[in-house]
Amino acid sequence: MPVMDEFREERESIKNGTLKQKWQYFKDYYLLTVVIVLVTTIIIGAFIYNYVSTKENAFYAIMLNASSYDENEWFANEYMLAAAIDTNKYQVIFDDASYYKLNSNDEVSYTTMQKLQTYAGAGQLDAMLGTGEEFKYFANGVVFMDLRNLLSEEQLAKYETYFYYVDDALLDKADENTKNQLAVDPTNIPDPRKPEDMEQPTPVAIYVESSDKLNQSFYFPNAEDGIAIGIYSNTSHPENAVNFIEYLLSE
Repeated sequence: MPVMDEFREERESIKNGTLKQKWQYFKDYYLLTVVIVLVTTIIIGAFIYNYVSTKENAFYAIMLNASSYDENEWFANEYMLAAAIDTNKYQVIFDDASYYKLNSNDEVSYTTMQKLQTYAGAGQLDAMLGTGEEFKYFANGVVFMDLRNLLSEEQLAKYETYFYYVDDALLDKADENTKNQLAVDPTNIPDPRKPEDMEQPTPVAIYVESSDKLNQSFYFPNAEDGIAIGIYSNTSHPENAVNFIEYLLSE
């Protein structure tokens, strides 16, 4: 008997068979194919969804050692509105999951340092906000941009009283092998608010603890000496970084 005739007879017998026979036939000939098609469809669908729904970063700020208050989504939304960032295409990230303790070998500090080095090296970080010795460590580590190369003359005059200074002369005196690292003990660095005590004062950050918006959204421990923001020297979004500074210090 030809193969096609056998196939027709088998199909006819299944059509008139019991439910158990039909289910067995389905498992034998179709179940695996259906499962493969379903799994493939789900994977492709998930990929397409992630591709379509993932937004490009318009600004990424590290909120070092900080924690966010509940229901502070308005902070990012208000900033994006002030900076005229298209919320349908872009997102902003205020990373409050980065904890670092100076001169500590704990796993959290090590992981944070690796993360910051990797992200900064890839040009994915735009700014860091922090306090105390930890922020001073990064500010004196050739990490942040000279604000004179970022802000306009008008902005420099407007924010001069908020400047956080480092003494570039300390790094100039450092060994060439340590030029791209913190070359001095941060506890012996001149007061960042007193450029008159420095040989080569350079503004690399701005104090923003007076910002009500910031204080209503994030808590920075050990902020007695102020909260500062530094802009990474290789920021991918300099305009949005400037807009963020203006947003924080606007009335």
